[in-house]
Amino acid sequence: MTDCNKQSHLPTQGGHMVEKERELELQEKLAEQRLVLKGEHEEALRVLRAAHEQEKEALIQSSQEAKAALQETIDGLTSQLQAFQAKMKRAEESILSRNYKKHIQDYGSPSPFWVQELESLHFVIEMKNERIHELDKRLIHMETVKEKNLMLEEKITTLQQENEDLHIRGRNQVVMSRQLSEDLLLTREALEKESQLRRQLQQEKEELLYRVLGADASPTFPLASVTPPKVSFLAT
Repeated sequence: MTDCNKQSHLPTQGGHMVEKERELELQEKLAEQRLVLKGEHEEALRVLRAAHEQEKEALIQSSQEAKAALQETIDGLTSQLQAFQAKMKRAEESILSRNYKKHIQDYGSPSPFWVQELESLHFVIEMKNERIHELDKRLIHMETVKEKNLMLEEKITTLQQENEDLHIRGRNQVVMSRQLSEDLLLTREALEKESQLRRQLQQEKEELLYRVLGADASPTFPLASVTPPKVSFLAT
């Protein structure tokens, strides 16, 4: 029985080994597939990035070309407009001055074509005249505004000059006021000194007069009258 049991366990162990080997093989295959997929993904990203950069450069170039073409179109339209305006001016001058007069001289009355042309030209002339009048008004308005601005600038300059003059006058008046105050103070000091000197002189004068008058009014002692002796001369 023991040998039978051993023999029965051997196939089981062999089956486990086979399963493990299969699992290992499967894991290796999965790892290889993962690496392949990762490489393919990175390659696809690289291709997409390259395509994106290429598309971006193409769009930039196309945008620049479109801008250049648009600018060229604008320049062309501007040139055409200028040429058309020049032609219209020449047409106005030539038709009104020569062709129309020649047609009148040759055919008499103007044909419907010329009437229509004249009406068109008249409309264009009226539109241009209105535009010219509008520009003239704007120009006159701008000139008026410019003159007003110049006048305001002149007034501002005048006011600034007057303000500076007032400041100078104010400073001069302050200096003069200080000088007058100093002169007045000196005058007061001189007057006080003069008054003090006068009082001193008056006092000295009074003292001197008092002394003089006091000496004259001092008491005098009377002297005794001395009678000279009589001398008799006898005849001897």
